[in-house]
Amino acid sequence: MSSQNQSVKQLLKSFPKRPFEQKALDDKVAKEVRKLESKGSLENVKSQWELVLRSEVFALAETEGQALQKDDAAYYGKLMDRLDLVLTFTEHDACDASFPFTVLQDLLETQTIPSCSQIFSWIEGRASRLTKGMIPQKGKALILLRTLNDLLRRLSKMGSTTLFCGRISTFLSGVFPLGERSGVNLRGEYGPVWEGVIDVDRGDAEMTVDSAKQVGPGDRMDVDDKAEDDTKKRVAESKDKEFYNTFWSLQLPFSRPPLFALPDTLSKFKEAVDKVLPVIKEATTKERAMMGNRAASGQSHTSKRKREPEPGDETNSSDYFFAKFLTSPDLLSLELADTHFRRQILFQLLMILHHLLTFTKTAKAAWATARNRSLQMDFTLEPADAQWVQETITKATAELRSTAPGGPAFADTVNVIFDRERNWVRWKNDMCPPFDKEPWDEEVDGKRVGLEEATRELREKRREDPEDWTWSLGSESLTEIWQMGYRDLTDLQNPFQVGDVKDFVKKIKQEDARIDMRKRTLARTAERIAQARAKAAASNQPAAESATPAPVSQDAQPPITEANKPEMSPHPPSTAVTSPAHPSLPPKPSTTTVPSATPALPATATATSTPVPAPAQVSAPPVDEQVQKFEENKQRWSWLALRMARDQYLQHFGKIGTGDILLLAQEIEAEKEKEREKKEEKTQKAEENVPNMGSHVVFALQQTRRYKVISIDNHHNSFPTALTRVSQLARDALPANPTPADLESAEITAHQCDLTSAEEVRAVFENYGKGGIWGVIHIAAYKAVGESVEKPLEYYANNVVATNLLLQIMSVYDCTRIVYSSSATVYGTPPKIPIPETTRLKAHSPYGRSKVMSEMIIEDLCHAEPDRWRAISLRYFNPAGAHPSGLIGEDPRGRPGNLLPLLAQMAVGRIKEDTLKVFGNDYPTPDGTCVRDYLHVLDLASGHLLALDALAPESTTFDNCPNEARYKAYNLGKGRGMSVLQIVEAMRKATGFDYKYEIIGRRRGDVPDLTADPSLAEKELGFKAPQPLEVMCRDLWNWQSKNPNGYA
Repeated sequence: MSSQNQSVKQLLKSFPKRPFEQKALDDKVAKEVRKLESKGSLENVKSQWELVLRSEVFALAETEGQALQKDDAAYYGKLMDRLDLVLTFTEHDACDASFPFTVLQDLLETQTIPSCSQIFSWIEGRASRLTKGMIPQKGKALILLRTLNDLLRRLSKMGSTTLFCGRISTFLSGVFPLGERSGVNLRGEYGPVWEGVIDVDRGDAEMTVDSAKQVGPGDRMDVDDKAEDDTKKRVAESKDKEFYNTFWSLQLPFSRPPLFALPDTLSKFKEAVDKVLPVIKEATTKERAMMGNRAASGQSHTSKRKREPEPGDETNSSDYFFAKFLTSPDLLSLELADTHFRRQILFQLLMILHHLLTFTKTAKAAWATARNRSLQMDFTLEPADAQWVQETITKATAELRSTAPGGPAFADTVNVIFDRERNWVRWKNDMCPPFDKEPWDEEVDGKRVGLEEATRELREKRREDPEDWTWSLGSESLTEIWQMGYRDLTDLQNPFQVGDVKDFVKKIKQEDARIDMRKRTLARTAERIAQARAKAAASNQPAAESATPAPVSQDAQPPITEANKPEMSPHPPSTAVTSPAHPSLPPKPSTTTVPSATPALPATATATSTPVPAPAQVSAPPVDEQVQKFEENKQRWSWLALRMARDQYLQHFGKIGTGDILLLAQEIEAEKEKEREKKEEKTQKAEENVPNMGSHVVFALQQTRRYKVISIDNHHNSFPTALTRVSQLARDALPANPTPADLESAEITAHQCDLTSAEEVRAVFENYGKGGIWGVIHIAAYKAVGESVEKPLEYYANNVVATNLLLQIMSVYDCTRIVYSSSATVYGTPPKIPIPETTRLKAHSPYGRSKVMSEMIIEDLCHAEPDRWRAISLRYFNPAGAHPSGLIGEDPRGRPGNLLPLLAQMAVGRIKEDTLKVFGNDYPTPDGTCVRDYLHVLDLASGHLLALDALAPESTTFDNCPNEARYKAYNLGKGRGMSVLQIVEAMRKATGFDYKYEIIGRRRGDVPDLTADPSLAEKELGFKAPQPLEVMCRDLWNWQSKNPNGYA
């Protein structure tokens, strides 16, 4: 005995470090086993080894409590070493085969749950070795099953071991086949057995009664009142205690269904259920009343603040728990108020009720057999009791559906579980018959082979590349349709309708495709016939025969191949010729056409002494009827095409010979292409420009040499030449020795794109990346008041939608500074002149309202994201004038919509009108015509520059904002208005042109007076507009006289 003890201790001392090769431990154990195997009988030696090994394991297990407080890893490592030693000795037949399992069974009963988890991890890792040679229902298999079932029963009393239980169940399902009886717990004893509740005596109540007996006579009335209250309180407590005991008494049949075999169990159970269900229903009704509509909508909200989880709290046990470990009469009402608790009780109730239904007389006859006596009990559910069970199931299910949240879904899930459980119960009642199917096999060459071997040849064949499909488009019909020229479903859906020449060309090509297909078919048929004849002739005549070939019969025809097949004329001559409808048209095709000539067959020389008879006339191969029909169709389509095209395309008839429709279509397409090129060239010339306002703002930016200008323009009303001239002005203004930054500031990066196209604008910003563009001055817009009244949708789409798209893209690319070029028209007819910025916005035209909408969008954005966005709207009035050099100025496309450029073009002769139409002279102004606040375009450009500088982070412009949004609007103007007639007079002095004007009716959308109050911009931005009206007219005329045709 001491020898074995020393050997085990020596093995543990020299145990290899993990991870280790099992062979090293096997060699050491085998050496010790051989050393001591002759010390006694085999049984005695085994017993000694088992005793020593068991002692080592449990000597260590006794120290678990102290070891886990110091170093749990060291403890578990030593424990695993001893278990590995036990298993290795067993594998060397030094111990009984069931010895490791008996050690594990006793060890799991002595260890804590965390240690059991570690031990089970060892079992999982050694599963293949532990289960080697294991026979179900015998020996170590039964010990293992009993051990793990006991562990599951122990874990079921805990609230936080779900994962551990799952690991054990998964292990059992892998070790024991599902159809194996020993792997199924037929009695369902995984759950805890109900142990009853503790009856708590209320000692304080007795003390209250005793003190009540000692009161004096003077206090009798008060005592009586108190005694009455105490009596009511005791009665209520008695009822609560009685219900408490009744409620928890249900747990006994829940946990031990065989008790229904006792006489009084069912009647007591029914009485208890009938008392408990109304209380549960009342609790649910109260909860729904407190929750209101939230319960109906399936949502659950609570105003209670949840307790923060403390260290050691189990996070997965907060919803469900075993009530037996937390209950008392005082807590029961609180437990019933919990939805999860009520659902648990109802679920238990439905489970036991469904179980009882399997014990009706009819149900028992279906499943009870002599083989499953262990599942039976001496109990039969009578019809009256069965009816009560069925009614109770209905009530409990309805109560389950009424719980919140998600009661109907929870009840449906429970019903699905029960439906599936019936099949499981039926399988257990049948004593778990195996349902494993034998692997598929088949007899091949006299022997049975498996699926892989039987299908090997087929699988290898499938790996081969398939042959080319006969029909390139999938089927014969589809391929034929494609070859006939159909390219879309509409070609098949829509019948042919007379249209352009290209429609007839399409029909002619379809006829050509039909002819080609027919010829190929005939060629293949003739080739097969020729091959058959050659084969027959070879079999009838000797191979060595040298006789003269027989003369060819008149009726015999040579085979038609691609080499000798006769050419079929695409235009067979007609025998019945009618006079053409027009000299340019060919004769109308006749319905009967016969070919006039056919190619002659080559003569064959014969070497014979026999006189040759007179040669008979060899008939030409007959023309195929289908080919002839297709040719007639082609000629008919050609004639119809020429007839349709004679009026519109007669000039091309001299280029197409005798009526080649394909050539005619080519000539027509060439003419259209030339027209498109001319139109594009004209459009390109007409669409070059940058608006007057934009070009002067660019000039102002470049003069600072602090900004790199990026221009976005679709050239709807502008010329790129303007940008070239602005760049030239910037370069001319550079110092003698410019820096690289100065040179770069004089260049303009221009992008031709449309602000209404999000993709095009996004592509521009993508070039510079996030934060690459510092700020935006948004000037682009339609701006004619009169046109906006006629085309409101175009103005809203171009002015409002485009602004919204621009802001969205700017936000994506972190460009959050914008100067918006607005208009004074946002004020409509102002109540006060001059107009301050505080005036309400009430535009009268779609153009003015589009500006109001855009301002509101920008302001809302600044309010929504005050930490990101800075924006200024500039409400200016009527810009006029041009750059003093005359290089840049206003050159609108078409007829100008503003007064000053219209007068300039009339003076230069660009507009051939003698009279200016003035809209109304009955306004409340000095001369009756509209008054506007005109300012020089360069003054306006400087105002945009000041606004852009105010968006810088160091600016104090937004410090006096009434809220956190950094948005402001400013008027830019001179503060003095000029009427239409005053403007006409000023332009007369500047140009010397004698203007004539005519007063007509008012124009919708016009307001009498729009004169700015620029005092706020002067105060906060430092804005000034010093140029008078005379300078504006002089600079405008300088530009127009130097550029009479604008930028063209």
